[in-house]
Amino acid sequence: MKIRIYILGILFFLCSAAYGQYEQYLEMVEPYLSEPIESGFFYFNTPNNLQPGYLYQLYRQSAPDLNNNMIVTNYHKDNIIGFSHYKYQQTYMNIPIEGAGCIEHYTPDGSLSFINAKVADSIKESHIPRLSGKEALELLSKEINEKEVVFAWEDREWVQQMKLDNDGDVTALFPSTKLIWAIDEMKDVQMIIPGHRYKLAYEIPVTYIYPNLETIVYYVDANNGSILKHRSTLHNDGPAKIYNYGVKTIDNQWSGGFVQKYILKTNDNGRYIHTKKPNNINSAWWTISDVTDADDVWGDFDMKETSTHYHTSNSWDFFYNYFGRYGQDNAGKKVRVKTQWSVHNAYFQPFNSYNELAFGYTDFGGYFGEEPSVVGHEYTHGVIYHTANLAYEFESGALNESFADIFGTVIQAKMLDGGYTDWILGNHVPISVLMSRSLKDPKSRGQNYGGNVGQPDTYGGTFWYMGDYNFDRGGVHVNSGVQNKWFYLLTDGDSGYNDHNDYYDVTGIGMDKSIKITYLALTSFLLSSSQYKDSREATIKAARLIFGDCSYEHISTANAWYAVGVGNQYDCEPVSVGVEKELNFEVFPNPTKNSITIAMPDIIASTISIYDITGRLIGNVDSSQNLIEYDVSHLRSGIYIIRFEFENSSFTKKLIIE
Repeated sequence: MKIRIYILGILFFLCSAAYGQYEQYLEMVEPYLSEPIESGFFYFNTPNNLQPGYLYQLYRQSAPDLNNNMIVTNYHKDNIIGFSHYKYQQTYMNIPIEGAGCIEHYTPDGSLSFINAKVADSIKESHIPRLSGKEALELLSKEINEKEVVFAWEDREWVQQMKLDNDGDVTALFPSTKLIWAIDEMKDVQMIIPGHRYKLAYEIPVTYIYPNLETIVYYVDANNGSILKHRSTLHNDGPAKIYNYGVKTIDNQWSGGFVQKYILKTNDNGRYIHTKKPNNINSAWWTISDVTDADDVWGDFDMKETSTHYHTSNSWDFFYNYFGRYGQDNAGKKVRVKTQWSVHNAYFQPFNSYNELAFGYTDFGGYFGEEPSVVGHEYTHGVIYHTANLAYEFESGALNESFADIFGTVIQAKMLDGGYTDWILGNHVPISVLMSRSLKDPKSRGQNYGGNVGQPDTYGGTFWYMGDYNFDRGGVHVNSGVQNKWFYLLTDGDSGYNDHNDYYDVTGIGMDKSIKITYLALTSFLLSSSQYKDSREATIKAARLIFGDCSYEHISTANAWYAVGVGNQYDCEPVSVGVEKELNFEVFPNPTKNSITIAMPDIIASTISIYDITGRLIGNVDSSQNLIEYDVSHLRSGIYIIRFEFENSSFTKKLIIE
C-alpha cells in the first residue's frame, strides 16, 4: 500500500492543494524508489503487485483530489522485451489537458517497472466555457471564410470520396469541436507543466482542398472566441524498373479487362498500398485514374510510379520484418500514395480511414519518390503518428523529423543496400545540400534559420534554432540534426569535441542494435510533448531493458547523447542499497530549517549532491571533509534527495526541510 500512495504523490503532488500531503506520501514510501528521477521517469523496485490504473484512483481518494484524473487511451504489448504499456491522458474537470499524461510500463511478470509522465500543475481557470462549441465554430468560420479557400465539404467530388471511404458517412468532412485545455505552445515542456500555460479552448479540425489539401487544427478560446493557435496535420517533407536499382519485382494487382490490366495496388503479403499519379494533388482519390500496364512488365514510362510504389512497400515490409509491425498503425491501415506532386516537397498526412503520402520534386529536378530514404522517411511519419504522436513543433517536432530521418536511412540500408549507408538522406537523386541531410555530419547539409547550409550536431550549439513557431514550426527540420548525429554515433561510433568543447569517445554498437533501441523508445516510451532530454532517458532505458544494465550498449547510448550535448557521460557505477550502515554516516538534524551536518567518520565521499524531488540538481556539497556543515536556509520547504557517490557505490538519503 505504501508504494501505491508514493507513486501517486510524485505524479500529482503539484495538482493537490497542499504540499504537506505529498510529503506524507514520500515519508511512507521513500525506500521503494529504486533510483533518482530522470526527466519525469520514475523507477520502482520489483517485483510488486501494482495494477494498471489503480494508482491514480487511489491518489484521488487519498488526497483528496477528484478534479484531476488520468484516463487510459492506449494499451499495447511490445514484442522486443514483452512489456505491457498503458498510456494515459491527464484531465482536469474531465477535460483533456494537451501534452499532459503518462505511460505505465509493466514487466512480463506483471510488476510495474517504471512510469514516465508530464503533469499539468494547478490549472486555475474556470472549466465552464462562456461560448458553446457551435458559437466557437461560427466565430472561426467568419475568420477563415474571408480567405480564398475551398473546404472539403464544399466539393462534390470530396463528398463522394468520403461516402466511398466511410460507408456513406460524410460527417468526418465537417469540422467538429472538442473542449480541451490548450497549452500556449509545445516548447520547454518539463515534467511539471505550470497551469498558467493553459487556456480553455475548442479544438476544431478543418480540411481544405484549396489552396492545398490540408487539415488544419484550430484552437479557439472558449471564452472570447479568439484563435489561440493553429497547427497543420501535414508532415512535409510484378517486375518493374526501379530508379537506380534496376529491375525489381513489385507487388501490384490484376484489375480485370482485356487491356491495361495491372494497377499499382498491392496484392501480396497483407499490404494495403495503392499508388496513383494525379493531375491535381488535391483531387479526390476516386477521380484519379490508376497507373496501368498491359502485361505486368513495367518500363521506363512509369518508373517514377513503380519506384515510389516499390519503396513504400519496402517500408511497410521493413517494420513488419524487423518489429512485427503490421502497417503504420499496426492494424493494416491503408496507405494511399500520390506521385509527381508539382512542388519541391514530400508529405505525410493522416485521414480517418487511410493515410496519405505524396512526393514531389527536389530543387535540382530529382523526384523524391525515387529516393528510398525519403519514402521511408514519410512512411515513418505514419508510424510516429500512431505511436508517440510527437507534436510537430519545437523540440517534439525536431524529434519527430529525426526519427523519420533515422528510419528512412535504415530502411534504405537494410532493404536495398545490404546494410550499407553513407548516412545521407537524399543520396540517390539530384538534390542540393540544402534539401538533403546528413546524419553523420549534420553541419554539412540541410538548411538553418539564416538560409545557409547546416543543421546543428550539438544541443544548443552552432545552427541550433531558438526562435518562435513562425520559422519551420520552431525549427523541426533544423534541430533534428542533433538526434540524427546521436544515432550515427551510437551505430558507428566516433570521437572528437562537440560545440561545447566537451570531448567524447563513443563505441558503436551496430545498426541492428541501435535501431532496436530507437524503435522501442519511440513506440513505447515517449509522449506527444516529449523533449530531447526525454528521448535521451527513453533510449537509455530501452538499452538497459534490451541489453542489460551497464552493458556496453547501455553505456554507448548515454555517451552518444553526451557527445551531442544532452546529459552526462555514463560511468555505470552500481547503486548500493544498505551501504549506509556499512559506512556509518549520519545527516542531522533531519527534518531541518536552516542547516544540516553530514558526518562520515569512516570514509569521504567523492561527490555529494542535493536534488529536488523532480530530479533537478540544487547544488553540490564540499565533500573533502568527514564532518560537513551545509546551509539549506535558502531552500523552500519540501523533500529533497542527497546523493552520495563513493568509489564503488552510490546511494541516496531523504532530507526534509520544514
